[in-house]
Amino acid sequence: MAYVVVSDIQSEFKNIVFTSTTSVTDTEVLEFIAQEEALINTMIANRYETPVPVSTVAEHILKQISIAFVSYRVAKIINLKKDVPIPSKLVAQDLSEGATFLKNRILLKEIQNGGLVLTDAVQVSSGQGLESYNATNRVEPIWKRGTKQW
Repeated sequence: MAYVVVSDIQSEFKNIVFTSTTSVTDTEVLEFIAQEEALINTMIANRYETPVPVSTVAEHILKQISIAFVSYRVAKIINLKKDVPIPSKLVAQDLSEGATFLKNRILLKEIQNGGLVLTDAVQVSSGQGLESYNATNRVEPIWKRGTKQW
């Protein structure tokens, strides 16, 4: 079960319908969707059972992230085929197409690290391995490596 379908990606682009003859084909979009879903599931699998249940808040959040990732890949290909340069590092990030991608990449990292909790997703049980109170609750160690502290 993918978080998104081709029509979700098409809705991000005006007047584009992906077919076997477009610059980015519908088959390529399906492959991008599968690849990004695999990445998302791999990143959150240490905290949540994947794929997350349909029609949950968690699924909507992951759908947003997946749409951003796939749309970014499609936009890059369309721009490269049009001979339009990708924005340089000197362009303000909010003005480039990569801002949404980066925002969602950070969001996914927060889910992975436990900073953002998917409230209605099924958490992985601690019975599958070792559990650390400090790691689960993001407790910073008091003792530091490489320094004398006493």
